Amino acid sequence: MDYTSRLESFRKSDSERDALVSEVLQRFEELQLKYTEKCDDYNNEVESRRMWQSKAKTTELALMEQKQASGSNNFALAVIDGDGAVFQDYLLAQGKEGGADCAHYLHTELRNHLKATYPDSNVADWSIVVHIVLNMQGLGNKLQQCGIINNPNELVAFGRAFSLAQPLFSFIDVGGGKERADHKVREMLRLFLPNAQCKHVFFGPCHDNGYLPVLEPYRLDQATAARLTLIESSPAAPGFQQLGLQRIRCPKVFRAENLPAKTNGTTSSYPATNGMTSPYQTPLAVRTPSAMNVNTASFVPTGPVKHSSSPSPARSAESGASNTWAAVGKSGATSKNIDITTKKVPAKRSVLVNVYDERLDTALPEKDSKAFARFSDRVKANGKMCNNYHLTGKCDSGEYCDYHHGERLTPGEQLVLKHKARSLCCSQKSSCSETHSRDLEPAKKVYADGREEWLSSYLERYRSR
Repeated sequence: MDYTSRLESFRKSDSERDALVSEVLQRFEELQLKYTEKCDDYNNEVESRRMWQSKAKTTELALMEQKQASGSNNFALAVIDGDGAVFQDYLLAQGKEGGADCAHYLHTELRNHLKATYPDSNVADWSIVVHIVLNMQGLGNKLQQCGIINNPNELVAFGRAFSLAQPLFSFIDVGGGKERADHKVREMLRLFLPNAQCKHVFFGPCHDNGYLPVLEPYRLDQATAARLTLIESSPAAPGFQQLGLQRIRCPKVFRAENLPAKTNGTTSSYPATNGMTSPYQTPLAVRTPSAMNVNTASFVPTGPVKHSSSPSPARSAESGASNTWAAVGKSGATSKNIDITTKKVPAKRSVLVNVYDERLDTALPEKDSKAFARFSDRVKANGKMCNNYHLTGKCDSGEYCDYHHGERLTPGEQLVLKHKARSLCCSQKSSCSETHSRDLEPAKKVYADGREEWLSSYLERYRSR
């Protein structure tokens, strides 16, 4: 081989070696970059793991403290509508002593039921809270009329002794007015039932069908239904039986029958509805004014009795034909006219409420296009109208009002203003304390005298659910 060939082979070998070295260096740099990234990832994972370990330890400690706190203050709650679940006569008649005995009997009944329901739990450590919600004066008056107590104040002594005999027992007097007791009972149920420390709830509404929509959501919730027991005083209505919830009776504590509607031969002034005469029985279609609102004085004449000057039928017959209505007509008696025309009874004012007793506005009629045009012309000419002045006839601001008064709007124009007033957005927006997301389905009418009437449309929808 000549020198030229040998030199060329050397050059080729050097070139291959340089290429190999360059490739090795390039791969080294790539490996070094990957190594650096892996180290960073590793460090991040270490820091993350330590952070989550710290959080896990903190959470475990918080959970342990929560379990200790919840396990040390467990209780069972009994909420009873005292307007319908009335205590036994013999207990009420004893006054103060009867109240103490009643608290002891009720505490024992509830404790025994808890032991049977939770055999694996230490029920002896659970407190028992009882709230009796009622109209004290109204029930006292009714018990006096029935001859069970001599004076309504005896019920006050009974309730005070009932509360003192057990430190967590309470007589809650909500006074007169329909739905006051119902509203408090429903809100107590909503507050305590989700509470983890409240292990069981006794609910005493089985006399009142108005509670059915409140209990319906818990019927299919097995976890909640297992913690809920209904207390029967009078036999439960069919709607409560269909709920499938546990029911107990306390015959030693509560009356099995409603208080009588007639006392001492005198018919009670409570209005009867749908054939139900007891003020403590509440029909589904119409709920009468609360029996608690009636004072005993309404059953006794408050002044001298005025005897009618009209003769009785028997006396008229004895006095002969001259005293008959025909004879009177023939004698030309013209000093008195008898109006036999049917007088139109004014419609009773009422408002619509939903099932939670929250007021709802009735729908407005459609506004007239001509009235709308007239209203728009007046606004263009005089500015915005004063809602208070044109809708109620009175504005407290008077001449200092920022809006136009002048001649009051016509009924058609007032309807246009009502539509505009209802379309205004709340100025507080999301910070408003009012309930903008309330249930808008009307459930019943509430009249000015306190009487309530369930809407047939609502009841039909409820039964079809």
